[in-house]
Order: sequence, then C-alpha cells, then structure tokens
Amino acid sequence: MALAFTSLFATAAAADRAVFPGTDWKTAKPASQGLSPAGVARVGKWLEENGSKTGLMIRHGRIVGEWYFDGTDATTQLLVYSTTKSFSSTATGIAIADGKLTLDSTVGQFLPDVQPAEKKQITVGQILSMTTGVHNNKKLDRVPNPFDYAMLEAPLDFRPGEKWDYNNTGLSLLTPLFHAATGQGIDEFLDARVFRPIGITPADWSWDRKADQPLPYSGLHITARALARFGLLVIRGGQWQKRQIVPADWLAAAVRPSQSRAKSYGYLWWNNTDGKWPGVPTDAFASMGKFENDMLIVPSLDLIVIRQVGDVTGHEPNVNIAELFHLAVEAVQDPPAAGK
Repeated sequence: MALAFTSLFATAAAADRAVFPGTDWKTAKPASQGLSPAGVARVGKWLEENGSKTGLMIRHGRIVGEWYFDGTDATTQLLVYSTTKSFSSTATGIAIADGKLTLDSTVGQFLPDVQPAEKKQITVGQILSMTTGVHNNKKLDRVPNPFDYAMLEAPLDFRPGEKWDYNNTGLSLLTPLFHAATGQGIDEFLDARVFRPIGITPADWSWDRKADQPLPYSGLHITARALARFGLLVIRGGQWQKRQIVPADWLAAAVRPSQSRAKSYGYLWWNNTDGKWPGVPTDAFASMGKFENDMLIVPSLDLIVIRQVGDVTGHEPNVNIAELFHLAVEAVQDPPAAGK
C-alpha cells in the first residue's frame, strides 16, 4: 500500500504542504494558484444556476472560490447525506490501524446474535465495499432502529461477497460492530481523533442518530469550510501539519476500487477509475450524497471542490454533477511555483 500512497498523492504532496488553515483559512486569487479567474467564475455560475447552497474551491491549501446562496454563510451546517459514508470509512480505517478491527474481521466476532446465521461471515471489508449480500430495504429511513433491523431481521439476498449492491441496510451493521470494537460511536470517535485535531469544532457539525446511535450512511450536517478541512486532510494523505491523523495507506486503499464488480467504488468513496466523470483525471475521487451534496478531490491537481445543497426533498433539482467537476478541472492552468 505504500506504493499506492506514493502514486496517488504524489502531486498533492509536492504542493506547498505548509499551508493548512488555522482558526481561519488562507484565501488567494485564482490566478496566483494557477487557476483561470474566468474558469473559477464559471464554476460559481454553475453552482448558482443549479440550485446550490454552498460552493468551495481549494487549491494548494487555499480557498480560491467560495459561494453562498439562499441565506447560507460559512457557519451554515447542511445535511450531506451519503457523503457521511466517507467519514465512516475514515473512522474504520483508524480503528483498523489501532488494531481494533481488520478488513477480514467478521460480523460474528463482534455481533454473535445476528440472524440469519450466515451474516456472521460478513466481513468489515464487505460492509465497506457494499458486498454484504444483505437485503436493501429502500424504506430503511422509516425503521425506528435500523441497526436491530440489519442485525436481526433483514434477510440475505446473496452470499456475502457475491454481488455489489449499494445498500444502506448492509452498511447499518457497521454502527453496532464499530461500537463493539472500539467502545465508541463513529461520531464521537471522529470528533476526538479527526475533527478536533484539524480544527473542526462542535459548532461546525452535528450527526443524526437513531436508537441513540449514529447513522453510518447519512446524517452528517456540516459547514462547507469544515468539510473542506476533511478534504484537505485526505488530499494530504491523512497528515495535518506534521501529525499523521489518518493512516496514509488506508486512504490510498479506501479511494481506489475495493472489488471488481463496481470499480468506481472503494471503501465508501467513489472514484474516477473508469472515467465516469469526463474530463476529470482518473486519480480523482469523491464523497457523494443525495441531491449531489458532494466533494471532489483531485490529487494530481491538488484541487478540492465542494457543492452542498442540503435537504431539498420535494423539489429535487435535476443536476449533472459531472459538469461541475469538469468545469473545476478545466479552470486549472499551469501550477505556480510552490508558495506563490
């Protein structure tokens, strides 16, 4: 995995790694960071025309574009839906590095009462790669306790590992398993191990719970700038300042294909291995949520792009997020010398 880290994050690592936000972010004019001002303006126009609430562009650790609409500002927390999954992945990666879990750890090791008994053989890796085989209950949001449902009621549609199926029910197994392994909820674990060390404060986020446990597949409400801090941590290979917060080898594995059935899916991250986002480098990856609450990360360009809209249930816009990703990448020109 060390080789994977070297190739995936090499260009981003070569950028001015000394630039991290303190209490506030450093800002810069687009041209000073190798971006076309007109190209960045086109990103802002797309965000406005496509019903966005917030937008951010980060290059070389600096904010080069920032937009707020419909009364939002830098303090506004918005629900990011399945972008939450990438945070759950990160917590699991740290727990693996701590020796609390492995990708081969089974559900049965931590949740021996699961039903049917075949669920005991589901591995952590299968949970994170969406290959559990657990039945996908599309009305899971109406279930009072999705964790008990996933453990005790949801049937298996396929043998674990047999098929890729984007599935919140199978992922619900992660919450009780993670708590059994670490003694903490995913949200409180991340607060101590990731959020506070990189400057994400309690005022920047909240996390929905059911049955007094955090959802692993949705539920994170977060400001755009706090989300960008997480993105900067990831593009820097898990390092903040000179401290390794998240194992670099975990991030390299998490954002690459986790199985052969859906190569654009890693461990709760999406990637561009198969060119699903035209005009975007193939090393790009993203955390993506319902209604396109998304964050694109492009290591080869040292670029982070965020678009939030929150909960727009009932008036969902028809958004082609690949257009935004392409516009952001298109804005990149020759990079300036480091530190300029």
